[in-house]
Amino acid sequence: MTEEIDVSTEDFLVPLDDYLSNGVHVGLKYRTKDMREFIYKIRQDKLCVFDVRKINDRLRIAVDFISRYDPKNVVVISNRVYGRKPIKKFCEYVGCTAIENRFVSGTLTNPEIEDYVEAKLLIVTDPSSDQQAIKEAALAGIPVVAICDTNTRSKNIDLIIPSNNKGKNSLALIYWILSKEILKKRGVGEFNAQLDDFISKAEPQPYLLKMQELQRRQRRKKRRG
Repeated sequence: MTEEIDVSTEDFLVPLDDYLSNGVHVGLKYRTKDMREFIYKIRQDKLCVFDVRKINDRLRIAVDFISRYDPKNVVVISNRVYGRKPIKKFCEYVGCTAIENRFVSGTLTNPEIEDYVEAKLLIVTDPSSDQQAIKEAALAGIPVVAICDTNTRSKNIDLIIPSNNKGKNSLALIYWILSKEILKKRGVGEFNAQLDDFISKAEPQPYLLKMQELQRRQRRKKRRG
């Protein structure tokens, strides 16, 4: 079941239903002051809902911004398991460098280490789990584009893409849209990749399983009450 959202979809990058059915707009119960401007409403279950128009607008801005850089100078990171396949596919199509495993301290700041990568732009999947990369980018003067959930603090982030950055479908859709639109902006041939190609097949991380079990218990408790 999708959210009922009153919004004009004339200039959307994908149909509104694609955003809603993939849960891109569904945030968390906690919200920071930095993210309030992107929130459309708070649901009865206390989950925050992003304004889909603002997600779409920020994706347009991100496409323009990322397209200014030579892709070989763009590094994309995801410490979050569900983000690893999307960033890998994004980098395959766009030509960027993906860091899909654990981010090694000094990767962006220490040319002496084996894992060092020279970057002029950093894209992160979740600032809470990719914080070390963001800190190093700030030290190196590298601009940061970040997919930010409602709990994100925007320190050292230059461009926010508001979105659910926990769900595998939402992350896949964000990176699929970025791939499609960046290639279109470059005048590259037709983009034929399917969204399914970007969706992670990884098992849920333990903390997600615990969260889901807690939510089930709370729902059962409410029904009994």
